[in-house]
Amino acid sequence: MANSERLAIVLVLIGAASRLLHLPPNIAAVTGVTIFAGYAIRNAWLALIVPLAAMALADVVLGWYPDVLFTYGGMAAGVFIARALLRPLTPVRLVATTLLSSLVFFALSNFGVWTSGYYGYTFDGLVACFVAAIPFWQNSLIADFTSTALVFGLYLLARRALPSVGVKA
Repeated sequence: MANSERLAIVLVLIGAASRLLHLPPNIAAVTGVTIFAGYAIRNAWLALIVPLAAMALADVVLGWYPDVLFTYGGMAAGVFIARALLRPLTPVRLVATTLLSSLVFFALSNFGVWTSGYYGYTFDGLVACFVAAIPFWQNSLIADFTSTALVFGLYLLARRALPSVGVKA
């Protein structure tokens, strides 16, 4: 395993641990770490497993919920979106990847909420579910862009300080 992958795994685990902090609703580094894992961990399976395993460990502490598979699906989508869009890494690609990953996570996780039946199993219920979730997405977007900038910034600083820690694009 390359030094860059070791650093990436450590940063992903630290970011995922943010779920255990007492932060406002939907403020966590989930999207940031999944995008980063997709970019920095060369092995596709490892890029997928590390953030999902970190999330699962946090869920052991926080508790499981019925629509967990939709949440994990949204995280997996972020890994694959990053793998597809972040080569080469540019600020525009990173912003676009963050926005798309956040949107896909929002759509999948809230579709999972709708499947619980709380809003009814109708098209109107689906719309009501998504409309009710929009205020929470505001916090998610803040967290997604902040955590993505933070984890990539830390990575780039480490790469500059330690040239042996790098990703070949």
